[in-house]
Amino acid sequence: MKSMKSGAEHVPCVKVEKIRGEDIRSALKDRNLLRTDVRITSDDKFVYLPLIRALTEDEIRGIGAEELLRRDFAVLEERKSIEDTAGFKPSYEVIGDIAVLTEVLNEREEQLVAQALMDLHKNIKVVAKRISPVEGVFRTRKLELIAGENRTETIHREHGCTYKLDLEKVYFNPRLAGERNRVAAQLERTKEEEIIDMFAGVGAFSIQLAKRAPQSHVTAIDINPDAIRYLEENIRLNGVRNIDAVEGDIKEIYVKFRNTADRIIMNLPKSAYLFLHEALSMLKPQGGIIHFYDLESAYPEEGEEKHKTVEKAITKAKEKFMAQVQELGRGESVEIQEARKVKPYAPYAYIIGIDAAIT
Repeated sequence: MKSMKSGAEHVPCVKVEKIRGEDIRSALKDRNLLRTDVRITSDDKFVYLPLIRALTEDEIRGIGAEELLRRDFAVLEERKSIEDTAGFKPSYEVIGDIAVLTEVLNEREEQLVAQALMDLHKNIKVVAKRISPVEGVFRTRKLELIAGENRTETIHREHGCTYKLDLEKVYFNPRLAGERNRVAAQLERTKEEEIIDMFAGVGAFSIQLAKRAPQSHVTAIDINPDAIRYLEENIRLNGVRNIDAVEGDIKEIYVKFRNTADRIIMNLPKSAYLFLHEALSMLKPQGGIIHFYDLESAYPEEGEEKHKTVEKAITKAKEKFMAQVQELGRGESVEIQEARKVKPYAPYAYIIGIDAAIT
Protein backbone atom coordinates (compact mmCIF):
# COMPACT_ATOMS: atom_id res chain seq x y z
CA MET A 1 0.00 0.00 0.00
CA LYS A 2 1.07 3.55 -0.61
CA SER A 3 1.72 5.63 2.49
CA MET A 4 0.15 9.03 3.13
CA LYS A 5 1.90 12.31 2.40
CA SER A 6 1.01 15.33 4.42
CA GLY A 7 -1.66 17.50 2.82
CA ALA A 8 -4.36 17.07 0.25
CA GLU A 9 -5.26 18.28 -3.22
CA HIS A 10 -8.51 19.63 -4.61
CA VAL A 11 -9.04 17.66 -7.85
CA PRO A 12 -11.86 16.77 -10.27
CA CYS A 13 -13.58 13.47 -9.60
CA VAL A 14 -16.45 11.19 -10.54
CA LYS A 15 -19.18 10.49 -7.99
CA VAL A 16 -20.68 7.04 -8.53
CA GLU A 17 -22.88 4.62 -6.59
CA LYS A 18 -20.84 1.96 -4.80
CA ILE A 19 -22.45 -0.86 -6.79
CA ARG A 20 -20.93 0.61 -9.97
CA GLY A 21 -17.68 1.82 -8.41
CA GLU A 22 -15.40 -0.97 -9.65
CA ASP A 23 -16.78 -0.83 -13.19
CA ILE A 24 -16.22 2.92 -13.45
CA ARG A 25 -12.80 2.73 -11.76
CA SER A 26 -11.67 0.10 -14.29
CA ALA A 27 -13.05 2.11 -17.20
CA LEU A 28 -11.18 5.21 -16.04
CA LYS A 29 -7.98 3.23 -15.52
CA ASP A 30 -8.23 1.66 -18.99
CA ARG A 31 -8.47 5.15 -20.48
CA ASN A 32 -5.59 6.52 -18.36
CA LEU A 33 -7.95 9.01 -16.70
CA LEU A 34 -7.78 7.73 -13.11
CA ARG A 35 -5.42 9.58 -10.80
CA THR A 36 -3.47 7.03 -8.74
CA ASP A 37 -1.34 9.28 -6.51
CA VAL A 38 -4.28 10.25 -4.28
CA ARG A 39 -6.52 8.04 -2.16
CA ILE A 40 -9.99 7.10 -3.44
CA THR A 41 -12.66 8.05 -0.90
CA SER A 42 -16.21 6.92 -0.21
CA ASP A 43 -19.19 7.42 2.04
CA ASP A 44 -22.23 5.26 2.81
CA LYS A 45 -23.61 5.32 -0.73
CA PHE A 46 -21.01 6.72 -3.11
CA VAL A 47 -17.40 6.28 -4.25
CA TYR A 48 -15.38 9.33 -5.36
CA LEU A 49 -12.85 8.52 -8.09
CA PRO A 50 -10.10 11.15 -8.65
CA LEU A 51 -9.32 12.20 -12.22
CA ILE A 52 -6.13 13.43 -13.84
CA ARG A 53 -8.23 16.13 -15.54
CA ALA A 54 -11.83 17.11 -16.20
CA LEU A 55 -13.62 14.77 -18.62
CA THR A 56 -15.00 15.62 -22.03
CA GLU A 57 -18.65 14.95 -22.80
CA ASP A 58 -17.70 11.95 -24.95
CA GLU A 59 -15.61 10.50 -22.11
CA ILE A 60 -18.46 11.00 -19.64
CA ARG A 61 -20.80 9.06 -21.93
CA GLY A 62 -18.17 6.43 -22.66
CA ILE A 63 -17.63 5.45 -19.03
CA GLY A 64 -21.22 5.98 -17.92
CA ALA A 65 -20.33 8.62 -15.32
CA GLU A 66 -23.18 9.99 -13.22
CA GLU A 67 -21.89 13.16 -11.58
CA LEU A 68 -18.68 15.20 -11.86
CA LEU A 69 -17.41 17.50 -9.11
CA ARG A 70 -14.26 18.61 -7.32
CA ARG A 71 -13.18 17.28 -3.94
CA ASP A 72 -10.21 17.11 -1.58
CA PHE A 73 -8.15 13.90 -1.81
CA ALA A 74 -5.27 12.84 0.42
CA VAL A 75 -1.99 12.59 -1.49
CA LEU A 76 -0.11 9.27 -1.37
CA GLU A 77 3.61 8.63 -1.16
CA GLU A 78 5.24 7.40 -4.35
CA ARG A 79 6.22 3.78 -3.92
CA LYS A 80 9.10 2.00 -5.57
CA SER A 81 8.57 0.46 -8.99
CA ILE A 82 9.77 -2.89 -10.29
CA GLU A 83 12.33 -0.97 -12.33
CA ASP A 84 13.68 0.73 -9.17
CA THR A 85 14.02 -2.61 -7.39
CA ALA A 86 15.21 -4.90 -10.21
CA GLY A 87 17.30 -2.33 -12.04
CA PHE A 88 15.44 -2.74 -15.35
CA LYS A 89 11.85 -2.76 -16.59
CA PRO A 90 10.64 -6.32 -17.20
CA SER A 91 7.65 -7.30 -19.31
CA TYR A 92 4.95 -9.23 -17.44
CA GLU A 93 1.21 -9.52 -17.00
CA VAL A 94 -0.83 -10.24 -13.89
CA ILE A 95 -3.76 -12.66 -13.94
CA GLY A 96 -5.41 -12.97 -10.54
CA ASP A 97 -2.58 -13.49 -8.08
CA ILE A 98 -0.17 -14.91 -10.67
CA ALA A 99 2.43 -12.77 -12.46
CA VAL A 100 3.63 -14.20 -15.77
CA LEU A 101 6.90 -13.01 -17.30
CA THR A 102 6.40 -12.42 -21.01
CA GLU A 103 10.02 -11.93 -22.11
CA VAL A 104 13.13 -14.11 -22.06
CA LEU A 105 15.42 -13.42 -19.08
CA ASN A 106 18.40 -15.25 -17.66
CA GLU A 107 17.99 -17.17 -14.41
CA ARG A 108 19.43 -14.40 -12.24
CA GLU A 109 17.13 -11.81 -13.81
CA GLU A 110 14.10 -14.08 -13.37
CA GLN A 111 14.79 -14.50 -9.66
CA LEU A 112 15.42 -10.78 -9.24
CA VAL A 113 12.14 -9.84 -10.93
CA ALA A 114 10.17 -12.55 -9.12
CA GLN A 115 11.38 -11.35 -5.72
CA ALA A 116 10.70 -7.71 -6.62
CA LEU A 117 7.17 -8.51 -7.80
CA MET A 118 6.29 -10.40 -4.65
CA ASP A 119 7.87 -7.78 -2.38
CA LEU A 120 6.11 -4.84 -4.04
CA HIS A 121 2.76 -6.48 -4.74
CA LYS A 122 1.52 -8.46 -1.77
CA ASN A 123 -1.40 -9.78 -3.81
CA ILE A 124 0.98 -11.72 -6.11
CA LYS A 125 1.43 -15.24 -4.76
CA VAL A 126 2.96 -16.96 -7.80
CA VAL A 127 5.50 -15.88 -10.42
CA ALA A 128 5.83 -17.94 -13.60
CA LYS A 129 7.25 -17.63 -17.11
CA ARG A 130 6.00 -18.74 -20.52
CA ILE A 131 7.89 -21.70 -22.00
CA SER A 132 5.68 -22.28 -25.05
CA PRO A 133 3.47 -20.28 -27.39
CA VAL A 134 -0.30 -20.69 -27.45
CA GLU A 135 -0.80 -24.00 -29.25
CA GLY A 136 -3.51 -26.29 -30.60
CA VAL A 137 -7.26 -25.93 -30.94
CA PHE A 138 -7.56 -25.68 -27.15
CA ARG A 139 -5.31 -22.57 -27.20
CA THR A 140 -3.12 -23.56 -24.24
CA ARG A 141 0.50 -22.84 -23.33
CA LYS A 142 3.05 -24.22 -20.87
CA LEU A 143 4.38 -22.26 -17.91
CA GLU A 144 7.32 -22.79 -15.60
CA LEU A 145 6.98 -21.67 -11.99
CA ILE A 146 9.75 -19.40 -10.72
CA ALA A 147 8.64 -18.37 -7.23
CA GLY A 148 5.77 -18.59 -4.81
CA GLU A 149 3.06 -21.24 -4.50
CA ASN A 150 3.06 -24.37 -6.65
CA ARG A 151 -0.04 -23.80 -8.81
CA THR A 152 -1.28 -22.27 -12.05
CA GLU A 153 -4.96 -21.91 -11.04
CA THR A 154 -6.15 -18.49 -9.91
CA ILE A 155 -9.15 -16.18 -9.61
CA HIS A 156 -9.02 -13.06 -11.77
CA ARG A 157 -11.31 -10.04 -11.35
CA GLU A 158 -12.10 -7.29 -13.83
CA HIS A 159 -14.98 -4.84 -14.30
CA GLY A 160 -16.98 -6.40 -11.49
CA CYS A 161 -16.67 -9.96 -12.87
CA THR A 162 -14.85 -12.95 -11.35
CA TYR A 163 -13.09 -15.61 -13.43
CA LYS A 164 -11.58 -18.82 -12.09
CA LEU A 165 -9.10 -20.42 -14.47
CA ASP A 166 -5.94 -22.48 -14.86
CA LEU A 167 -3.36 -20.71 -17.01
CA GLU A 168 -2.03 -24.00 -18.41
CA LYS A 169 -5.44 -25.42 -19.29
CA VAL A 170 -7.28 -22.48 -20.85
CA TYR A 171 -6.59 -19.31 -22.84
CA PHE A 172 -7.06 -15.98 -21.09
CA ASN A 173 -5.73 -12.54 -22.04
CA PRO A 174 -5.96 -9.90 -19.27
CA ARG A 175 -4.94 -7.19 -21.73
CA LEU A 176 -8.32 -7.44 -23.44
CA ALA A 177 -10.15 -6.17 -20.34
CA GLY A 178 -10.75 -2.77 -21.91
CA GLU A 179 -12.03 -4.32 -25.13
CA ARG A 180 -14.44 -6.59 -23.28
CA ASN A 181 -15.75 -3.58 -21.38
CA ARG A 182 -16.07 -1.57 -24.61
CA VAL A 183 -18.23 -4.25 -26.25
CA ALA A 184 -20.36 -4.70 -23.13
CA ALA A 185 -20.99 -0.95 -23.02
CA GLN A 186 -22.74 -1.22 -26.41
CA LEU A 187 -25.51 -3.37 -24.96
CA GLU A 188 -28.72 -1.86 -23.64
CA ARG A 189 -29.69 -3.18 -20.22
CA THR A 190 -33.38 -3.47 -21.02
CA LYS A 191 -33.12 -4.74 -24.60
CA GLU A 192 -33.44 -8.45 -25.34
CA GLU A 193 -30.66 -9.81 -27.56
CA GLU A 194 -29.59 -13.30 -28.48
CA ILE A 195 -25.77 -13.29 -28.28
CA ILE A 196 -23.37 -16.03 -29.39
CA ASP A 197 -19.77 -16.06 -28.16
CA MET A 198 -18.15 -18.47 -30.64
CA PHE A 199 -14.82 -18.95 -28.81
CA ALA A 200 -15.87 -18.22 -25.24
CA GLY A 201 -13.03 -19.69 -23.18
CA VAL A 202 -13.79 -19.26 -19.47
CA GLY A 203 -16.43 -16.62 -20.23
CA ALA A 204 -14.44 -13.37 -20.22
CA PHE A 205 -16.73 -11.79 -22.82
CA SER A 206 -19.86 -13.84 -22.13
CA ILE A 207 -20.19 -13.16 -18.41
CA GLN A 208 -19.60 -9.45 -18.74
CA LEU A 209 -22.19 -9.22 -21.53
CA ALA A 210 -24.70 -11.26 -19.53
CA LYS A 211 -24.27 -9.05 -16.46
CA ARG A 212 -24.52 -5.88 -18.52
CA ALA A 213 -27.73 -6.99 -20.29
CA PRO A 214 -29.70 -9.30 -17.98
CA GLN A 215 -32.67 -9.34 -20.36
CA SER A 216 -30.49 -10.85 -23.10
CA HIS A 217 -29.34 -14.46 -23.50
CA VAL A 218 -25.77 -15.57 -24.21
CA THR A 219 -24.71 -18.86 -25.77
CA ALA A 220 -21.04 -19.39 -24.87
CA ILE A 221 -19.32 -22.02 -27.03
CA ASP A 222 -15.83 -23.52 -26.74
CA ILE A 223 -14.14 -26.67 -27.95
CA ASN A 224 -11.91 -26.97 -24.84
CA PRO A 225 -13.61 -29.08 -22.13
CA ASP A 226 -11.50 -27.45 -19.39
CA ALA A 227 -12.62 -24.02 -20.57
CA ILE A 228 -16.26 -25.13 -20.41
CA ARG A 229 -15.74 -26.56 -16.92
CA TYR A 230 -14.35 -23.25 -15.69
CA LEU A 231 -17.02 -21.32 -17.62
CA GLU A 232 -19.77 -23.23 -15.82
CA GLU A 233 -18.12 -22.52 -12.48
CA ASN A 234 -17.72 -18.83 -13.39
CA ILE A 235 -21.40 -18.61 -14.29
CA ARG A 236 -22.16 -19.72 -10.72
CA LEU A 237 -19.51 -17.44 -9.18
CA ASN A 238 -20.98 -14.41 -10.93
CA GLY A 239 -24.61 -15.31 -10.28
CA VAL A 240 -25.68 -15.00 -13.93
CA ARG A 241 -28.48 -17.19 -15.21
CA ASN A 242 -28.80 -15.95 -18.78
CA ILE A 243 -25.85 -17.95 -20.17
CA ASP A 244 -25.75 -21.45 -21.66
CA ALA A 245 -22.30 -23.05 -21.81
CA VAL A 246 -21.89 -25.32 -24.84
CA GLU A 247 -18.92 -27.61 -25.45
CA GLY A 248 -18.16 -28.41 -29.08
CA ASP A 249 -16.48 -27.59 -32.36
CA ILE A 250 -18.30 -24.58 -33.84
CA LYS A 251 -17.74 -26.00 -37.33
CA GLU A 252 -19.88 -28.99 -36.37
CA ILE A 253 -22.52 -27.50 -34.06
CA TYR A 254 -23.25 -24.12 -35.63
CA VAL A 255 -26.26 -25.58 -37.46
CA LYS A 256 -28.04 -25.88 -34.09
CA PHE A 257 -27.95 -22.07 -33.82
CA ARG A 258 -28.70 -21.14 -37.45
CA ASN A 259 -30.70 -17.88 -37.80
CA THR A 260 -30.80 -17.21 -34.03
CA ALA A 261 -28.23 -14.51 -33.15
CA ASP A 262 -28.54 -10.73 -32.92
CA ARG A 263 -24.88 -10.33 -31.96
CA ILE A 264 -21.82 -12.57 -32.37
CA ILE A 265 -18.38 -12.38 -30.73
CA MET A 266 -15.50 -13.80 -32.81
CA ASN A 267 -12.48 -13.46 -30.53
CA LEU A 268 -10.03 -15.72 -32.37
CA PRO A 269 -7.65 -13.22 -34.01
CA LYS A 270 -5.35 -15.66 -35.82
CA SER A 271 -8.11 -17.52 -37.67
CA ALA A 272 -11.54 -15.93 -37.07
CA TYR A 273 -11.97 -15.34 -40.81
CA LEU A 274 -12.09 -19.14 -41.30
CA PHE A 275 -15.36 -19.18 -39.34
CA LEU A 276 -17.22 -16.32 -41.03
CA HIS A 277 -19.52 -18.70 -42.89
CA GLU A 278 -20.67 -20.18 -39.59
CA ALA A 279 -21.07 -16.74 -38.02
CA LEU A 280 -23.14 -15.37 -40.89
CA SER A 281 -25.29 -18.51 -40.84
CA MET A 282 -26.05 -18.03 -37.15
CA LEU A 283 -27.20 -14.40 -37.54
CA LYS A 284 -30.93 -13.86 -37.73
CA PRO A 285 -32.32 -13.42 -41.28
CA GLN A 286 -32.73 -9.68 -40.67
CA GLY A 287 -29.06 -9.50 -39.67
CA GLY A 288 -27.15 -8.32 -36.59
CA ILE A 289 -23.76 -7.26 -35.24
CA ILE A 290 -20.46 -9.16 -35.52
CA HIS A 291 -17.50 -8.25 -33.29
CA PHE A 292 -14.63 -9.65 -35.34
CA TYR A 293 -10.96 -9.83 -34.30
CA ASP A 294 -8.04 -10.19 -36.68
CA LEU A 295 -4.25 -10.33 -36.39
CA GLU A 296 -2.50 -8.20 -39.01
CA SER A 297 1.09 -7.12 -39.64
CA ALA A 298 2.24 -3.96 -41.39
CA TYR A 299 5.78 -2.66 -41.78
CA PRO A 300 6.92 0.95 -42.24
CA GLU A 301 8.40 2.06 -45.50
CA GLU A 302 11.67 3.96 -45.40
CA GLY A 303 11.21 7.21 -43.49
CA GLU A 304 7.60 6.38 -42.58
CA GLU A 305 6.34 7.07 -39.06
CA LYS A 306 5.52 4.02 -36.94
CA HIS A 307 1.89 5.02 -36.34
CA LYS A 308 1.29 4.59 -40.07
CA THR A 309 1.79 0.84 -39.63
CA VAL A 310 -1.27 0.72 -37.37
CA GLU A 311 -3.35 2.50 -40.01
CA LYS A 312 -2.12 0.05 -42.65
CA ALA A 313 -2.91 -2.94 -40.42
CA ILE A 314 -6.45 -1.65 -39.84
CA THR A 315 -6.93 -1.16 -43.58
CA LYS A 316 -5.70 -4.71 -44.29
CA ALA A 317 -8.07 -6.14 -41.67
CA LYS A 318 -11.05 -4.25 -43.08
CA GLU A 319 -10.25 -5.30 -46.64
CA LYS A 320 -9.81 -8.96 -45.65
CA PHE A 321 -13.07 -8.93 -43.69
CA MET A 322 -15.01 -7.34 -46.55
CA ALA A 323 -13.50 -9.71 -49.11
CA GLN A 324 -14.47 -12.74 -47.05
CA VAL A 325 -18.02 -11.49 -46.48
CA GLN A 326 -18.42 -10.69 -50.19
CA GLU A 327 -17.15 -14.14 -51.10
CA LEU A 328 -19.88 -15.58 -48.87
CA GLY A 329 -22.52 -13.54 -50.66
CA ARG A 330 -23.21 -10.88 -48.01
CA GLY A 331 -21.03 -8.05 -49.32
CA GLU A 332 -23.85 -5.70 -50.26
CA SER A 333 -25.38 -5.83 -46.78
CA VAL A 334 -22.38 -5.19 -44.52
CA GLU A 335 -21.35 -1.93 -42.89
CA ILE A 336 -18.15 -1.62 -40.85
CA GLN A 337 -19.16 0.59 -37.95
CA GLU A 338 -15.71 0.80 -36.41
CA ALA A 339 -12.25 -0.69 -36.89
CA ARG A 340 -9.47 -0.06 -34.38
CA LYS A 341 -6.23 -1.37 -32.90
CA VAL A 342 -7.10 -3.42 -29.82
CA LYS A 343 -3.53 -4.13 -28.70
CA PRO A 344 -0.03 -4.76 -30.06
CA TYR A 345 0.78 -8.43 -30.61
CA ALA A 346 4.41 -8.26 -31.72
CA PRO A 347 6.63 -5.66 -33.40
CA TYR A 348 4.53 -4.24 -36.24
CA ALA A 349 1.75 -6.78 -35.60
CA TYR A 350 -1.57 -5.80 -34.06
CA ILE A 351 -4.86 -7.31 -32.98
CA ILE A 352 -7.52 -5.37 -34.88
CA GLY A 353 -11.15 -5.20 -33.76
CA ILE A 354 -13.97 -4.71 -36.25
CA ASP A 355 -17.60 -3.98 -35.38
CA ALA A 356 -19.74 -4.82 -38.43
CA ALA A 357 -23.48 -4.51 -38.96
CA ILE A 358 -24.93 -7.14 -41.28
CA THR A 359 -28.38 -6.07 -42.48
